[in-house]
Amino acid sequence: MAERPDKRTPEKQARAVGRPRSGDAAASGDPRADIIAAAARLFRAKGFAGASVREIAAEAGLRKASLYYYFPSKEEIVYAMVEDVLAPALDMQKKLGRAPLTEAARLFLYLRFDVEMLCAAPYDCTWLLSQGNLNDARMAAYGKERQKLLAWLRARLREGHAKGEFVACDAATVAKTLLAATEYSVTWAEREDRARMRSTAEEVASLLLRGLLAGGRGLDEVKAEAAANT
Repeated sequence: MAERPDKRTPEKQARAVGRPRSGDAAASGDPRADIIAAAARLFRAKGFAGASVREIAAEAGLRKASLYYYFPSKEEIVYAMVEDVLAPALDMQKKLGRAPLTEAARLFLYLRFDVEMLCAAPYDCTWLLSQGNLNDARMAAYGKERQKLLAWLRARLREGHAKGEFVACDAATVAKTLLAATEYSVTWAEREDRARMRSTAEEVASLLLRGLLAGGRGLDEVKAEAAANT
């Protein structure tokens, strides 16, 4: 009898030929996301050079050949990690830039979004900052894109001060502090609990903004404006 062709999708085929993960992470149903999450765990533990494609595939519950269906190299996995957290942040800044908001509400909404988005990612983005630089043209381009996040934050701080919403500050230093606070929230946030994650994002954004508001501008007022525009 002739062998019946396998009509399953590549995703289902990839899952079928894999094996159980060595870690505690469960399959998400999205092999691409599982590969990224597995790679992030191994990169953090072993470094980029120390983690092999075979190990990443096994950690994701896939065979090596199945991993190559989604990513032709380890480098492509890192690029995907960067894109998955950088593109949404840049898009949100553009969206908020067009919205009829005060600078305080605009900044609050961005900080809250960034914390929740980063915590919801299937991996800890801080690995990229500590040892994820591949020192190639593509990563350099991503670095320039990340600088746009800082430039937007600096602009909000300066505009907010000019409008009397924020206290005077060193905008360059504070912008870096804000970005670091959102990015490194993933190292301690309760990422498995979605409701708790949203609460964490609210608290972090509130804490950061509270220290910037000028006299006469209350946090509750800013939150009310933000809520009315979301």
